[in-house]
Amino acid sequence: MASSGPVWVVGSDGYRVPGRVVSIASGRLKVKLLDGDDVLDAKAQDVSEMTEIGESGVEDMIQLSELHEGALLENIRRRYSHEQIYTYTGSILVAVNPYKMFNMYGMDYVRRYEGQLIGKLPAHIFAIGSAAFAHMMKAKEDQCVVISGESGAGKTESTKLIMQYLAAVNKGSSSLITEQILEASPILESFGNAKTVRNKNSSRFGKYLEIGFDSSGVICGAKTTDYLLEKSRVCTQAEGERNYHSFYELCYGLSEDDKKKFGLASVEDYFYLNQGGASIVAGKNDVEDFVRTSNAMEVMGFPTSVRDSIFSVLASILHIGNLFFTKADVKGVEGSLLEAHDELLAIGALLGVPHDGLRTCLTNKVTVTRGELFKTPLKVVQALDTRDALAKALYSRLFRHIVIRINEIVLQQAKTTSVAILDIFGFEDFHSNSFEQLCINFANENLQFYFNQHIFKLEQEEYEKEQISWSKIEFKDNQLCLDLICKRPVGLLSILDDESNFPKANDESFLEKIHQQHAKHQYYIRPRMKNGKFGVRHYAGDVMYTVTMFLDKNRDTIRPDLIELLHNSAIPLVGVLFEEDYIVLMEMQTTSPGSSSSRKKRAPTVAAKFNTSLAALIAAMSQCHPYFVRCIKPNGEQRPDSFVKAMVMEQLRYSGMLETIRIRRAGYPTRVTFDVFARRYLILAGSDRQLMQNEPKTACVRILRHAGTANDEMYQMGKTKVFMREALEQVLEEARARMLHKYVVLLQKNTRAYVYRQRFLRAREAARCLQGHLRTLNLRRLFKKKRRSAVKVQAMWRMHSQRKRFIALRDAERERKRREEEERRRQEEERKRQAEEKRKQEEEKRRQEEEARRQAGEARKEIERQRKQLEEKARRQAIAETEQKAFEERERKKLEEAARHDAEAKRLQEEAAEMEKEAQRIAALARPKMVDVTKLEVPADLVHLMDKVAGGWRPATSEKGVGALHKFEEVLRFPQQLAPEPDTTPFGFSKYASTFFRENQEYSLKTVPLDRS
Repeated sequence: MASSGPVWVVGSDGYRVPGRVVSIASGRLKVKLLDGDDVLDAKAQDVSEMTEIGESGVEDMIQLSELHEGALLENIRRRYSHEQIYTYTGSILVAVNPYKMFNMYGMDYVRRYEGQLIGKLPAHIFAIGSAAFAHMMKAKEDQCVVISGESGAGKTESTKLIMQYLAAVNKGSSSLITEQILEASPILESFGNAKTVRNKNSSRFGKYLEIGFDSSGVICGAKTTDYLLEKSRVCTQAEGERNYHSFYELCYGLSEDDKKKFGLASVEDYFYLNQGGASIVAGKNDVEDFVRTSNAMEVMGFPTSVRDSIFSVLASILHIGNLFFTKADVKGVEGSLLEAHDELLAIGALLGVPHDGLRTCLTNKVTVTRGELFKTPLKVVQALDTRDALAKALYSRLFRHIVIRINEIVLQQAKTTSVAILDIFGFEDFHSNSFEQLCINFANENLQFYFNQHIFKLEQEEYEKEQISWSKIEFKDNQLCLDLICKRPVGLLSILDDESNFPKANDESFLEKIHQQHAKHQYYIRPRMKNGKFGVRHYAGDVMYTVTMFLDKNRDTIRPDLIELLHNSAIPLVGVLFEEDYIVLMEMQTTSPGSSSSRKKRAPTVAAKFNTSLAALIAAMSQCHPYFVRCIKPNGEQRPDSFVKAMVMEQLRYSGMLETIRIRRAGYPTRVTFDVFARRYLILAGSDRQLMQNEPKTACVRILRHAGTANDEMYQMGKTKVFMREALEQVLEEARARMLHKYVVLLQKNTRAYVYRQRFLRAREAARCLQGHLRTLNLRRLFKKKRRSAVKVQAMWRMHSQRKRFIALRDAERERKRREEEERRRQEEERKRQAEEKRKQEEEKRRQEEEARRQAGEARKEIERQRKQLEEKARRQAIAETEQKAFEERERKKLEEAARHDAEAKRLQEEAAEMEKEAQRIAALARPKMVDVTKLEVPADLVHLMDKVAGGWRPATSEKGVGALHKFEEVLRFPQQLAPEPDTTPFGFSKYASTFFRENQEYSLKTVPLDRS
């Protein structure tokens, strides 16, 4: 073995990996891996030479010269590294998700792959669509494209690309139906997809889309069937996950006015949206997706009222999630109290139901026993479960209603044939797996069984039936795993249904029963420790399931009082959502004839309905010719240009890819009955047209020999069919296409010759007819020309004689008109002169009138001014008179007051005289020291208030004197303030004196103490 050539070496993971031998010592080889710098120390028997497959691998893995797991993995890795994400396995397409966009899905690629056989062009998803469409048109048989793979492997994108191809090759003139079918995808993606820990846009429901075609290949409608929407995601999400896209698109995409209309706030404010902590997804614009979804609804013909109702239901679900309950005592029984009153009002308005009735349904359980209504308060945990059940029921029924409405719009005509596309959830194994994961993996088990049936089991059974030479290939049959899950009466789902019908059953009793029943089953895993789990050995690997909430999720019941409340909603859409539940409720409440008690029907469980729909799906697919697309996820982080070998190898193993290649390489996937083969490929027999008179089998053998395909390894003859390898079918189809092209060209040549001969004969006859008409036309033109010349000469002569007369008459007429014109101009000038004079007179008159009006106006202004002056003068005189009268009145009052004061002063003077006499008498009795009156001092502010009188001073009669009387009295201290009995002590009385006026001298009154000596 050369030390530098490429080799295969068994790696640590148990499969062969490529490398180069770097050294050999003591029977052991040092092999350096091509992918990395690791060096393996291997035995000689673990190393084998490697046949080079090229830098970009091979298109079809059936052509690999070395068939083992390592060769498959290395081929896919090399193609992926060269951005070739598609690889064939015969007619099966392997698609590796690149996690980035390629410019390879435009109309140029559609035209390139249209009508081409698989394998003629590089591997592409459009080749599968082209093959399905061509086979449908050729065999008039329904086709089915089964797209499978793990979550995040690219199934949804592959589905959309096949739909895009079928819509592009549609032969119809109208594109409305095609556009509506394509626009249904954004709506279903918005309401049915969500972010998981493994996929940013994971489909959380199964979808079987049938695109119907008429006999001419025109799309006439489509029908979508949905399977098992993951309802628990509405209420709970794991860390790093999101709820369905529709909720976030609604919150981010609505305008502020619309948010107020539906009472919406930010995403972080809602419990149903903020659990996973991943409200923003990298690479996804929720605002643009909301606009796209709204536009898609408009194209699909959703009325504005229906769209608003859908948004109302979504908003109500968010408000329902914010309802919370507290523990309360209700008539001595533990119950719950709903606290979020504002949220309850918003929910009632959005759903069109009374909020009081909704409160009652959420906090009480209503039961009817013998015609009597009983209300049982719900505990807080029970109330929360009822809340979540309501939210899940609303969303699941809304999603189902949208699917039904889309089908009503796009399913317009009866189809002849169809191409169906199955996009169903991939195999899932999370940290915690529940009821939904069991159903999802059960569906994938069924799809794997269908794949095995079609690729392995049925094919090998047919080989044996047709008695052809064949070496049987072993494959991993998962029938026992399916029996473990669904076989009656002891399958896991059957036991789950039985437990769901017992009121007192719980998850622990279910787990105990399946442990007892299946503990020794080879596909069942029973944990050593009691941890509430059980396991199943699926074709894709072992999965452990947690039984928590298994029974509740399987029952999926919503209480009758809630159904009745929502069915009677004021919003039509909400009532329609619960119409079917209401009918079932009425049927369950009916009494069976002849029975003494009310026997109620039980609603089917989720597992039962899913099992039934899955069986119907497999039955429908069995009636179609299948094509398979295996989607591969290259890494778990969704990073482009990252290829994790261990993850890809695991997917290749459980998908049975190696066994598929073996049976495709050794088997005969194309099987055609003798009659059909002879009729289809008779054209390859050349001139031997008597083949159809022979036995069908003999005719088929002779056709194959005429076609130059006598290699017995490429086909075998069975009892009723010809078994061919795909390569031979491609050769025959290409040869048939060449012969058809040859004969079509020959037919076109002869047809064109006949058409052009007939066209020539018609043209020659038309030329002869045209020549005759042209000669007649030329002679006719010459005759007309001569006749026109004679007529012209005659006309000229007549014209000359008539012209003389005309000129004379013209001159006379011109003279007459000249004179008339001059007269007219003279009269016109005269009229103008008179008009000018009249105008001047009128202007002068107007000027005079204007002057008169101006003078009159000035006179009026002057009169007005004089009138105002007179009025002002009169007003001033009136004011002066009023002021004079007021002054006189004031003077009169002053005089009266002065007279009153004089009278008062006279009275006071008389009293003063009396007092003076009394004082003299008292003074005489007391023999006081004489006081020089002339030396008495009177205060300056009182002098002008006193008048000179004989023997003293008195208060003046003036206003100031009268006004200062009180001050004067205070100074003089006249006897009215003295005691009734005279005080004869030296200082017991006050001295007073009168002042008198003498010329300009002023005298004052002052008190002088007596001399005791």
